[in-house]
Amino acid sequence: MSHGKQYTNPMTRHLFTLLLTALLLTSLSGRADAQLPELGNPVDTVLSPAEERQIGAEVFAQLRARGGVIEDPLLDSYLNDLGIRLMSSASGTRFAPQLIIVDNPMINAFTVPGGYIAIFSGLMLATENESELAGVVAHEIAHATQRHIAQMVAAQTGNSMTAVAGFIAGILLGAIDPQLGAAVATAGIAGAAQNAINYTRMHEREADRIAIDTLRQADIDPRGMASFFETLQRRAGAAPGRQFEFLRTHPMNSARISAIRDRLAGLNHDRFGATDSESFRLARARLAALSGRSRLSLGEPDETYRQAIAAQRQGKHDLAVEKLRPLYRENPGNRWYALPLARALNDSGQMQEADHVLADLISLYPDDSTLLRVEVDWMLDRGDTKTAYQTARQAIESRPKDPEVALTLSRAASAAARPLEHHEQLGRYFLLKDNLVAAHQELETAYTYTADNPRAQARIESTLQEIERRAGQSDE
Repeated sequence: MSHGKQYTNPMTRHLFTLLLTALLLTSLSGRADAQLPELGNPVDTVLSPAEERQIGAEVFAQLRARGGVIEDPLLDSYLNDLGIRLMSSASGTRFAPQLIIVDNPMINAFTVPGGYIAIFSGLMLATENESELAGVVAHEIAHATQRHIAQMVAAQTGNSMTAVAGFIAGILLGAIDPQLGAAVATAGIAGAAQNAINYTRMHEREADRIAIDTLRQADIDPRGMASFFETLQRRAGAAPGRQFEFLRTHPMNSARISAIRDRLAGLNHDRFGATDSESFRLARARLAALSGRSRLSLGEPDETYRQAIAAQRQGKHDLAVEKLRPLYRENPGNRWYALPLARALNDSGQMQEADHVLADLISLYPDDSTLLRVEVDWMLDRGDTKTAYQTARQAIESRPKDPEVALTLSRAASAAARPLEHHEQLGRYFLLKDNLVAAHQELETAYTYTADNPRAQARIESTLQEIERRAGQSDE
């Protein structure tokens, strides 16, 4: 095997590049000569589920690399737990859901192939309860499980397919630069055939129907989806100058909302599930603080929690401790209170109490990847790289298939000056996340540190062969 080469999955890289750049060349520069190649049919011939996962992983890697994604252990854990709960209740092709929060005040969300879903901070803050947020997530999950983007690609050729690519590129660019994204998406849709637009509306109706069933199976009140859609439509009508991106990327009309209401009316209301949760309320309060939203109407103790996180974000650690300590004492096992309190105590110099709070939480949740990430990062911040590495090393031995543990060990190994293990574990993280291109790149780098380590050479060789085997299956 030659490890000097750069692995590229031809199908995935070619399609990914086209989706994100072809329309930029044709729409923004005014050129119409760039054509997407004609792809086969049926859907699996055009895009297999494995290829969808690879594309989604690469798109999200690009979003993270460009910035604008809110990286927070508690919010990540909450949103992905909700995604797993809904995906496990959904019908169709199931994926391991990956959800991120885009730091953007617009009210929007989008799905890319493979179960990768982006929720804008503006949308999450606009929802009034968990059933409304879950309704949006369930709708996006339905797009993934029914493989709507793959269906659209399979149904389009030539310029029409280019228009679909422009729409996808537009919503992705909109996460980073709303004006640029809207311009590209609008140009793409304007050039699409009318039947392609109708096809998208058909997908929207199907996603609505499946989302209702998913919410019921997950024991979440599906009426939240309808109420949120109605609220958006009403607010848009009252303020036509405002940009509600969700209504543009998910075309809404009274007939569609009526269809949702008619379906809900025919269901047994006694079987409707929960409307709200404490975790949602605290997640929303935390997001408001991290994104600088101070005018959001919150009840107690959510408003006190928002103020505490805002104080912590501003470096006012004593004030954060003052507000968080009573909340923690009333709810000692609650991660939302315990984790920021431990951090605020540590940052204000009260390290003994901080260690006690974190240790109590870890004893309650010994296999929690979020807590491991916080614990190791904390050790690294204090300069204790040896203990941080040993802690992460022990965790990977008991949880070798947990991508977050692999990522934590990668960071600890880097700090401990172990470049082989840093790149190998980062490669394993990407592999567990289905990003085969990034995984291969990291493992190729790791291989360069194995000159005197034949066991590591054999191990990495084996993993590289696994990646290439999986990529070969995707191309068949």
